[in-house]
Amino acid sequence: MQVELRLLASMRLRLPEKDRAGGASVFDLSDKTTCRELLERAGIWGRSTLVVLVNGRYAAPERELLNGDVVTVFPPVAGG
Repeated sequence: MQVELRLLASMRLRLPEKDRAGGASVFDLSDKTTCRELLERAGIWGRSTLVVLVNGRYAAPERELLNGDVVTVFPPVAGG
């Protein structure tokens, strides 16, 4: 299955250089791959606190991904 990983803000620098301008990479994954496994494969799991969305909704690390899912990751933001 294929899943798109979008990294926002400073996270973009963790994408392969060829994908940085667009802010997204496509990953070929096996069935039942979780968000956490995708982020581990991309080398960004455990580096800092992350906000993870799957198809625009908050997702737990254990959520299994489906073909065509779009996973968006960004650092938490604060404002005032």
